[in-house]
Amino acid sequence: MILFIIIGCTNKTSIDEGNSQVENLQKQIKRYEHKIEKLEVKNHEYEITVKNFEEERDTYQKFIDKAIKYLDKDEFLELAKSEWHYSLEIDEQPVPSDGKIVIDKKDFEILYSAEQAMSPGLPKEIYTQGSISGEYFDHLKILDIKPKDIRLLDGTVVSAFVYEFENLSGNTDLKLEVSDELKERLGLQTNIINIHIK
Repeated sequence: MILFIIIGCTNKTSIDEGNSQVENLQKQIKRYEHKIEKLEVKNHEYEITVKNFEEERDTYQKFIDKAIKYLDKDEFLELAKSEWHYSLEIDEQPVPSDGKIVIDKKDFEILYSAEQAMSPGLPKEIYTQGSISGEYFDHLKILDIKPKDIRLLDGTVVSAFVYEFENLSGNTDLKLEVSDELKERLGLQTNIINIHIK
């Protein structure tokens, strides 16, 4: 009889534990279902936002397509150029318009980069005319001292050349020559950039 009581208690305990586990699982399922509902609502909101952005983009594109019909060749070119941005930095400093820069380091980098618009609004045949001609590196020459290393950083919309210099002597001048095209894009008054290392 004691054996039956022990077995009965054990079975009841097992059943209670099983019921408790089922209840916990059902609670978890309800929590996950609630989270899924919330995510579905957010997803629907994002879909509406994306659709609105796409409609807005299409409206702007239609306007651009109409507006460019009224531009002449020179205006086309200026508009295309505005979609491309070029920069030249020496030791993280932009080059001033007179092309003269002084740095107080013997180790530094020259960063020459070209950035294009993330999503150009112009037709491709017009947009590509905004870039400088040929290869980017043809527009910048280092005249005096060879860099220790040259690295190319090529991203989706930004391409850059990094010229690394190390252990340069103090009271040294390093000259760079930029093409007429790059000079215009950088807003420089000269084709020769003079870097004076203190």
